[in-house]
Amino acid sequence: MIKTDREVITELQAVMQNMRELGLTTARMQHFFDVGEWLICFEGAWMLVQDDPDHALKLNASYLALEAYFADELG
Repeated sequence: MIKTDREVITELQAVMQNMRELGLTTARMQHFFDVGEWLICFEGAWMLVQDDPDHALKLNASYLALEAYFADELG
């Protein structure tokens, strides 16, 4: 369970790396990550998964941790 901002950053870095490997990152997502807009950055990944329930990110532990952490905001 994520408890600190540092943990959010660490998990989001892992998700961003996985997305880069899958060729899914955009300049806009990277910008939001770089300036500390972590929820907005994560929403890009979250929206991809919402459109495809079998998406590869659903197997990423960091993605799942962030999804739980941001659940209230994404509701």
